[in-house]
Amino acid sequence: MITVFFVLLVMAGCGTPISTGVRPAEYYSADIAEPSVGSLFSADAAVLSDEAIGRILEFDYSPPKLGRIALIPFGREVWSGWSEELSVASDQMRAEVLERLKSSPRVYDVSYLPSILIPEQKSVPHLREAAARYQADLLLVYRSYCRNFERYRFFAANRSKAYCGVEAVLLDTRTGLVPFTSVVLKTFESQQSGTDVNFRETVLKAQLQATTDALAGVVAEIVGFLGRH
Repeated sequence: MITVFFVLLVMAGCGTPISTGVRPAEYYSADIAEPSVGSLFSADAAVLSDEAIGRILEFDYSPPKLGRIALIPFGREVWSGWSEELSVASDQMRAEVLERLKSSPRVYDVSYLPSILIPEQKSVPHLREAAARYQADLLLVYRSYCRNFERYRFFAANRSKAYCGVEAVLLDTRTGLVPFTSVVLKTFESQQSGTDVNFRETVLKAQLQATTDALAGVVAEIVGFLGRH
């Protein structure tokens, strides 16, 4: 965990992960898996045929027994460019993500996809190709974001109330399926301390801590998903 030099008043609420549920066994019964009619919109066939959609929905997915996971973070970590302290804390956050994923017995290697391999067009087919070139069985793509409640500062100029979230998708390189997604939100209130250069530094530190906690929640959900299969 990063060293916190500001007063963190609250780090609670909205922390329950919203993740993909496990399909029940009865889903694969004949009356569900084999509908009597196909698509009611003929134009849809230009993207995927009814037969292809049927095969995708009927597929009983299981993650690799042992695999490599590559990670791609989307978005920009605004706190990394603020100070060396926050840059180091960001590196530590990413290192902790790798260690937590490695704790799964289904994972033999975890690493961030080298930036030179990240495609300019970040569509699923292009991301899948990049993962295949890296020989990654699974690709974890995540995006972090933070929102400040501006109205809160009207009543307390040296305090901030906001939330940060991390949303993630797990892409299976072989099948192209996205078998698991997760979103975790963390709310926080922070108060400027005497060691902060200004209030922006206070907010950036709070955002980094909240993002670190949210990302840890997402990773825990993914490790749990892999362990259930």
